[in-house]
Parts: sequence; structure tokens; C-alpha cells
Amino acid sequence: MQIKMKKRHQQKLILISIVLFFLWNVPFVTIFDGDAHLFGFPIFYVFIFFSWLISIILTYIILKKFYE
Repeated sequence: MQIKMKKRHQQKLILISIVLFFLWNVPFVTIFDGDAHLFGFPIFYVFIFFSWLISIILTYIILKKFYE
């Protein structure tokens, strides 16, 4: 038995992937490449891990609604 995902859920997941692709692409990432620190961590690492965490949370919310 194959469960079919709704089109809007698929579109949201694809949109998250596209946004992450552009956020982690070289021109945008170089904005955060510097000597600035946030809570002792370089801004670059904070940006990468925070955007990664947000994408995981959004994906979880979308998939949770799908399986309800």
C-alpha cells in the first residue's frame, strides 16, 4: 500500500529545500564569513546550524500534519 502525499505538503518540502540551497550557497554564506562572534561562536557556524535546525523543525511540522 502506497500513501500519497498531498501536493501542498510536497510543495512545502521542496520550497524548504530550495531556500536552504540558496541560503547555503557561496554568495549568501560569504555575508557571514567574518570575525564576528555570537555567544563565543563564529557567526558563520551559528547561521549554518540555526538554519539547519529551523529546516528540521519545519520539516517535522509538515510531516506531522501529513501523518495525522
